[in-house]
Amino acid sequence: MKQLLYVLLVAMMPSLMAAQEQSATITVLARAIHVDSSPIYKATVSISPAYSSYASDGMDFEELRSLYQKALELQGISWKEIKERPYEFGFETMGYDKEGAIYEFSTSSIEKMRTFLTIKSLGLQRLNSVAVIKIDENAAKLLYGKAMEDARKKASLIALTLGKELGDVITVEDNQYLNEQVETAIYYDRPVNEYIYSLQVVFETK
Repeated sequence: MKQLLYVLLVAMMPSLMAAQEQSATITVLARAIHVDSSPIYKATVSISPAYSSYASDGMDFEELRSLYQKALELQGISWKEIKERPYEFGFETMGYDKEGAIYEFSTSSIEKMRTFLTIKSLGLQRLNSVAVIKIDENAAKLLYGKAMEDARKKASLIALTLGKELGDVITVEDNQYLNEQVETAIYYDRPVNEYIYSLQVVFETK
């Protein structure tokens, strides 16, 4: 019986050790903010008679496009500033059984983008609006440093609350891959030129 108990304890030891190690760690989600002084604003829309609310108007795609062009020009935006089908595929990917086109507008002016987003026209659907933010190598290093600083500050407070001392970093998980350019959605409740970077860090405790 004693021999069986000994065998069971030996078999369970790795699990017990793993549980102890897990309980002795602190995991935090750290954040750092990058501010771009001159982002590019980009918006994508589509024009098509596919939408049911416009079916009664009896307008075809060319008429709708002409109306949209006039609406843009009335607001001081030239049709030449609009890029049709900015990537390899366009309206055909949306699955409607109607003709249509996707257009992209980009500008460095907040006022001009605000004007573009307020333009209304028959057959118009707004697809997305983003700010394109540049993050070079130096800016990326600063973000990493600030995020790690934030992680250590949060973990230290948790360790203090638990009556423990914060130890070394065990793992770091990069939740967002930083490119030279990143796109962030334009929202009403946050600055348009900010990019929030997050990092998950696991610390040991003593």
